[in-house]
Amino acid sequence: AVGSSEARDPFPATERSRRRPQVAVEPTGESVGRRELREIEKGSPALTGEMAEIDALLARGKAKSALEKAAAWRQKDATDLLALVALGRAHAMNGDGLQAARAFGSIVDLYPSRADMRRFAANWLERLGTTGLELAADSYRKALEQRPDHPSIYHLLGMTLLRLGAYEEAMKVTLDGIGARRINGRFQAVERILGEDAQMIGAAWAAAEPGKRDAIAKQLRDRGLSIDTRETMRFVLTWETDANDVDFHIFDGKYNHAYYSRRGLATGGELYADITTGYGPECFTIFDPSAFPYKLKAHYYSRGPMGHGAGKVQVIRHDGKGGIGIEDRPFVIMQDGAFVDLGTVDAKTARPVRKAGQVAK
Repeated sequence: AVGSSEARDPFPATERSRRRPQVAVEPTGESVGRRELREIEKGSPALTGEMAEIDALLARGKAKSALEKAAAWRQKDATDLLALVALGRAHAMNGDGLQAARAFGSIVDLYPSRADMRRFAANWLERLGTTGLELAADSYRKALEQRPDHPSIYHLLGMTLLRLGAYEEAMKVTLDGIGARRINGRFQAVERILGEDAQMIGAAWAAAEPGKRDAIAKQLRDRGLSIDTRETMRFVLTWETDANDVDFHIFDGKYNHAYYSRRGLATGGELYADITTGYGPECFTIFDPSAFPYKLKAHYYSRGPMGHGAGKVQVIRHDGKGGIGIEDRPFVIMQDGAFVDLGTVDAKTARPVRKAGQVAK
């Protein structure tokens, strides 16, 4: 049926009832993986209408045409959040970071008391360089004050502070998140995700300020953690719809496929948990990644009462020595049950800067 997520889902509800098995690592098989990827890519597009047209113009590098179309849309409906996203993206591609920040910041102006809208705006702001990161950090801080029970905010703010070099605050935020009050059982594996965030922040902080390494190690040790020394790649998915299930799908270069019912890749990597009640985070981690390129997809089960859904995947790489690279891939979705293409990750994506303590952003 049109609009039914189950009708479009190549991994149907009968299978979804058997969730959270032990992590399976047997190979998918290239023919099976290719078929599953084709099924996903045959689904309904995530974007429609003016947003789809502007997105296509931006993808073809037609920045001026995209800006003209986005400005006309914004003029027609000054309160349409997607028009603001389109306008901000178009300004950014035209090299006007100030106007892009104003467009994304207008989302906060429209909904100052909504933590989800503050996160939504910040997801786009932090793509605008250092000034954008500072604006995003401010928006994330206010979102944390408004909804400290949403664990995704601790990850989002912590990673933004890490890129700004605010190591002490980044560490505090992530460690606070581990012990924050939330509904029992709602956000599975969040302590593991935030603990790994803290260990990676500790590695970057110790690389930037070697004289504090012992104190950093003690701070982590008091929580049962340690400074991270592993070469890792992490894909962290968050979204801004409450009580909504978003499924994360990861394919490696050999078409092995990990998702909620097959959480491990034979080439390495594990999807920690399947959050079905909104916001995330969901995390897929690979130690010593080598099976490039990875393809990332998300199945968004409901766009929500605003008429759209939104979120972000972060690609985070750590060289094991405090060198960290982070790439943000925010998205919007306009059709229920659609798959969102979150792009490809190759050997160069989010490659860490090889200078101690410096974070590639």
